[in-house]
Amino acid sequence: MQEINITKPTMLLNKQVCRNNIRRMAQKAAKHNLKFKPHMKTHQSGEIGQWLREYGVEAVTVSSVGMARFFAGYGWKDITIAFPCNLREINHIKSLAADISLTLLVNKLSTAQVLQEQLNYPVNTYIELDTGSVRTGLLPSLVNEIHELISFFNDSDMLQWKGFYSHPGHSYEARSEDDIQSVQQSVTQQIISLRNELQSTPEDFEVCIGDTPTCSKGTDFSGIDAISPGNFVFHDLMQVQIGSCEVNDIAVAVNCPVVERYADSGQLAIYGGAIHFSKESLTRDGTTHYGLVAARGSKGWTIADNDSYLARISQEHGIVQCSPNVFEQYSSGDIITILPVHSCLTAHLLGGYRLSESGRKVNHL
Repeated sequence: MQEINITKPTMLLNKQVCRNNIRRMAQKAAKHNLKFKPHMKTHQSGEIGQWLREYGVEAVTVSSVGMARFFAGYGWKDITIAFPCNLREINHIKSLAADISLTLLVNKLSTAQVLQEQLNYPVNTYIELDTGSVRTGLLPSLVNEIHELISFFNDSDMLQWKGFYSHPGHSYEARSEDDIQSVQQSVTQQIISLRNELQSTPEDFEVCIGDTPTCSKGTDFSGIDAISPGNFVFHDLMQVQIGSCEVNDIAVAVNCPVVERYADSGQLAIYGGAIHFSKESLTRDGTTHYGLVAARGSKGWTIADNDSYLARISQEHGIVQCSPNVFEQYSSGDIITILPVHSCLTAHLLGGYRLSESGRKVNHL
């Protein structure tokens, strides 16, 4: 792609790296006999969804009612909204339920009662489990509360209980494959314990987990039936730090115009700030950064060096601290490439991609 076409912060997508990431995860699911229900919140793209279809994906996961409607428009008929049911959107939920097989996260009896009263078409339900992320959902140890919900679902004609969903987000605190395995071991032990508590439940049920680190590097999926990772399609510097992937597995980077140079400090001012990258940061050797300067390699992007990084961001501004060698490569008006800390947020903020090979725009929610 000709850099002259870049006038503002623009996310580039390496199609081959992305497709390789999809292929590996699909193969991982098949190897462990897991249903593959990828989360679409990272890419939010109908075209990338089609790449997933090529690997036999039939059911997908999203993070909002609006995203569910978007992907229903691309022909997806089995969609899970992996966010606690928002009753303020009941009319939109009713509309979706009329068109597709919709699965909701219902963690409270009061929510279930409202849905039972107001739905016109049945929906599937997952009970969300908090297996360590301390965000939303029920602790697996709350067996009585879980039994109460299951009993209500079984008596309902509008809520069909499907099983359990969990996002072990605490895996993002891992810093090695061993750490990731430790998180997964804890998750599977909790799930197996809950399964034992529910042996008297007559219905078969499904357990789905949805984080990229354990789905990428985990080896023991005991008690788990399905996976729904999302970040894996792109990866990012956070996943590299966690140990989920290598730098050349990162499928996206952000091209930003250089607007000013400061030779005394070795810094570049770029058009690319918090509204493009988000405020997500990483700390390495005591230095906090919001992205690393990168160059295109033969298989993907490579890090320029360890001393060139996005050091500060405000709304539109970014300040890149450079090593002497990297600083001399750029003049005002040039384009600099930054690998993002968190590709999900960056992709959402930038609202679309251009393929790094051709510059063609890829559709986006």
